[in-house]
Amino acid sequence: MKLAFLSDIHGNHLALAAVLNDMPAVDAIICSGDVVGYYPDVNQVCDAVRGAKMHVVRGNHDAYVCGGLTPAPEHRQAYRVDWTREHLSAENFRWLASLPLEMNFAFDGLRIKVRHASPWDEESYLYPDSPELADIRLEHDQMLCLGHTHHPLRIEAGAGVLLNPGSVGQPRDWNPDASYAIFDTLTRAVEFRRVAYPVQDFQLRLRELGWEEPSIQILSRKRQQRAMP
Repeated sequence: MKLAFLSDIHGNHLALAAVLNDMPAVDAIICSGDVVGYYPDVNQVCDAVRGAKMHVVRGNHDAYVCGGLTPAPEHRQAYRVDWTREHLSAENFRWLASLPLEMNFAFDGLRIKVRHASPWDEESYLYPDSPELADIRLEHDQMLCLGHTHHPLRIEAGAGVLLNPGSVGQPRDWNPDASYAIFDTLTRAVEFRRVAYPVQDFQLRLRELGWEEPSIQILSRKRQQRAMP
């Protein structure tokens, strides 16, 4: 089977639309959460995710909006928790509140567990050098798919694989293109895909809406090119 994995859309419909337009034919789309948070297209994104019949787990920002978790007070404004809660339709709020913390699938002899941040909570960050990775020991027929860091990652965890498709709506790996992954359950091959979208148009709109500049700037930052000698 061909599966699409994505995560951390964060209310950015332009980025999500670009990803869905780029996506090849797949058997299922699986999302590791954070449908909302940070950006304003919350109803368009929820409608698109539901319309695409994605399998979605709850992210920490989804939980902040629905009351399942409480954000740090100093981040509440930048996360747009209250703004999102006020602007989300009643139908989309109910859908967001219904998302599970975890999903489990079995395809072609492979067991796939999907969560947002880690196997134990919704807010821990797992990077390649995180010591907590040593606690994740998967069997050869297991895969764990996470999000939350906004960094694409494929790493061996025991005999199995940990996959993070990166972020659709707010990449933080110094590449502004939306990120997602295609996975083949038979060959176990992962293809990370990056999709350009009109970032500057989105940033202009955010400024017109009065959004915080750090949340705007992070959308377009790029890795600095090393100067030639």
